[in-house]
Amino acid sequence: MNQTNTKTKDLNEKLFEIRRKEEETRINQIAEKFNIPYINLLIIPIDSKDLAIIPQEKAEAGKMLVIKKSGNILNIAVNNPDNPETVKTINELKEQGFECKLFAATLTSLKKAWERYESVTREKQSASSKGIFVIQKNELTEFKKSLGTIQELKKVISNLSTTRLLTIILAGSIEMKVSDIHLEPTKEEINMRYRVDGLLQNVANFPQKEYRFLLSRIKTLSDMLLNIHDVSQDGRFTINVLDGEKIEQSIDIRVSILPSTHGESVVMRLLGLSSVKLNLKDLNIRPEFLKIIESQINSPTGMILTTGPTGSGKTTTLYACLNYVNKPGTKIITVEDPVEYRLAGVTQTQISKRKGHTFATTLKSIVRQDPDILMIGEIRDEESAEISVQFALTGHLVFSTFHTNEAAGAIPRLISLKIKPDALASSLNLAIAQRLVRKLCPDCKKEQQPPKETLESIKKILDSIPEKSGLSIPKKLAFYQAQGCAKCHGLGYQGRIGIFELLTVSEEIKKLILKETAAFEIQNKAQEEGMTTLIQDALLRVVEGSTDLEEVKRVIGTIN
Repeated sequence: MNQTNTKTKDLNEKLFEIRRKEEETRINQIAEKFNIPYINLLIIPIDSKDLAIIPQEKAEAGKMLVIKKSGNILNIAVNNPDNPETVKTINELKEQGFECKLFAATLTSLKKAWERYESVTREKQSASSKGIFVIQKNELTEFKKSLGTIQELKKVISNLSTTRLLTIILAGSIEMKVSDIHLEPTKEEINMRYRVDGLLQNVANFPQKEYRFLLSRIKTLSDMLLNIHDVSQDGRFTINVLDGEKIEQSIDIRVSILPSTHGESVVMRLLGLSSVKLNLKDLNIRPEFLKIIESQINSPTGMILTTGPTGSGKTTTLYACLNYVNKPGTKIITVEDPVEYRLAGVTQTQISKRKGHTFATTLKSIVRQDPDILMIGEIRDEESAEISVQFALTGHLVFSTFHTNEAAGAIPRLISLKIKPDALASSLNLAIAQRLVRKLCPDCKKEQQPPKETLESIKKILDSIPEKSGLSIPKKLAFYQAQGCAKCHGLGYQGRIGIFELLTVSEEIKKLILKETAAFEIQNKAQEEGMTTLIQDALLRVVEGSTDLEEVKRVIGTIN
């Protein structure tokens, strides 16, 4: 028996040696044919960071791998330079600015070297355990070049291995400037949707079995309990986009998990993307409006409110205001739920009901911190309203948000929260109502006139813009419609723009507040004094070619 085993072993060794020599002969012929050096990968050290430049799936498909990266030069081992997958990957790397130097390597040595991808996975998992998810810059570049529309992304995700799923989902969200990623379980599958420019877009569906692995990864990254499935959980992690070893971009992800009938629903909010503008001049606010805002936030005391529904850009406007007033020698404190963007030089406090840190208790503590400027994420109840007004009356500048449809609506709403009219009249400087509408893609928008009846309504609204506003109406009223192209990922829109209504509390408005006048009367007086309404500003954006009538109807409602 032992003799038989020995003979079998000897035979296997001889066969292996024959195959090895045949492979060596073949690879030397390839090296000679293509005039490239031969390399033995079994004795070459390979850095995992260099290896990761080509993802494992691509490396195996193209029978190749990166041996070393020096600046923009990549030394790449290939089994056959004529392999279509090899050629495709090399061309992609060249488009990214790399210079590729090829070396011939046997398939056996490549297979052995591919095992080193395990160390890349381990490093990513180690980073994941610390709440960091790593994406290489070249992965984003490749994504941008290969995928033009959401439909193309859907095809890729449908044919993807589970291990790459989260990378592609997050890379896609960064490239498409997504604000939220929704993973919604149904009985049969998981629906994935991106919120792009305020609207949810269906992206892909994948099986429940793949979701279990994906959900575990998200929970691990977000420091959540893996074995809890029937209670909502909140967490966060960070995406680091790396160019080699250098962190080129960091994006915070706020994660919310909610139990549902068919599994746990996940929403991931992307915070701190480069598309978020935190300077007033970057918000595309009209110069006439910007002048009013700057004059009011330069005041040392008083209250500035932004009003509107959830997702209307109120918080971003407040952050831009804070950036404007954030100067050396000024103490700024924020109370938020949660902290959405981090501002240098500002003390930011996040409330936590679980730990007893409510808006009211935190605001009481802040009194002893001696702030000059206070930002309250939202006025929610009588107590937070009272404290905000008292801060404004006692020599502080206060910023906050509120849920009312119009700027004038903030006044009776605050009075309903037990704020005395005389205190409100003395503390409120400015109420800003706002909405966000999607901007038409400049590459594919198409001119199209509205029906005669609609056109007459628009002219009537535009003609009622007060002369005191300083705004001018274009002589030619041009109207455009969304189409869709590769530049806008087939959506017809690209980015969003704010529409605003600014109510300055003048002496006349103060008199109306003291009388507890209805919101519509305050609105009428403000218009007499030069205030432009939301619908007027929105229609100006339409005739200027920034957005279309469909967007205005979606965000504001009927045009009348």
